[in-house]
Amino acid sequence: MASVNTIRGPVDSVDLGWTLSHEHLSTSTPGADRIPGLMDSPERRQEMIDRSVEALATARRSGIESIIDLTPFDLGRQAWLFEEVARRHDEHQVNVICATGAYRWISPVYFGWSEDEIAERFVREIEDGIDGTGPRAGIIKLAWDLEARITDGGRWSPRTILEKVARGAARAAKATGVPISCHTLAADQVGIPLLDLFEEEGLDLRAVTIGHSNDTQDMDYLTALAKRGATVGLDRFFLTTPEYVDQRAGIALALAQAGYAEQTCLGHDAQPAGFWARWSEERRPSLWTLVPDHQVPWLLDHGATSEQVDAMMRASIRATFDAAAGMKG
Repeated sequence: MASVNTIRGPVDSVDLGWTLSHEHLSTSTPGADRIPGLMDSPERRQEMIDRSVEALATARRSGIESIIDLTPFDLGRQAWLFEEVARRHDEHQVNVICATGAYRWISPVYFGWSEDEIAERFVREIEDGIDGTGPRAGIIKLAWDLEARITDGGRWSPRTILEKVARGAARAAKATGVPISCHTLAADQVGIPLLDLFEEEGLDLRAVTIGHSNDTQDMDYLTALAKRGATVGLDRFFLTTPEYVDQRAGIALALAQAGYAEQTCLGHDAQPAGFWARWSEERRPSLWTLVPDHQVPWLLDHGATSEQVDAMMRASIRATFDAAAGMKG
């Protein structure tokens, strides 16, 4: 059993319950709260708080007990939003785990830092809190997307910087006992070099989630990730059309039937209060219910057992936190 940092304080991993593995309260850009017209009015901030609380309450009614918010500072993380939502926790009773780490376009502040200096930054947000005073991060976010293809530039190439930051993340994970969750471009199968790098750093791969993996239907790739011990994040689920649900839920079913239910986690990659939100006003409160209300019933109707569903929604998440806690020296 591991102690997991949430925006309301630590909870035991056994108490996380059904968890959505990759979500956001809000995303934007660093410093967005200082850009006129975005978050500089009390009315706009209150709207963001209300939308987040409403979405959490709606998710709770669909059986969700925890969400993992994977918004590091360079994706526009707002500590004040976590703090305000936490103050209204009686309205939703959903655990929110927030993240340190880095997004796709690595901030230049990291370019001249060593792996250990980057790790120190992540450790500080886990142990001392976001922005030094806010809630403590409970997970580390990384993102490898199109930029991982760019190797021109020697030690300044995007790929080289991504690898350096990933090594820093691995060292921070080992030092603090928190897991790593990765946004990946599944079509490029970048989960493989990430796992190679983490193994070189001595990381327990059970503490790693390779996310956005249901953007591909290549089962050889997905099972290769699971065979190495990693958790496969099927954390993009946006629509409820029959064809879409058949495709995305079918990937989860295939992994469960291959024996990897406890190494599969589910989510949406959705946000109620962000600037990239792709949801209509009518659907926004229910954006975190598509997995429990549509994907889970499909799985049960197509041969998945309730134990396999529970493994994907609960046991897989707990296992990543427990494995991470076991690495802490």
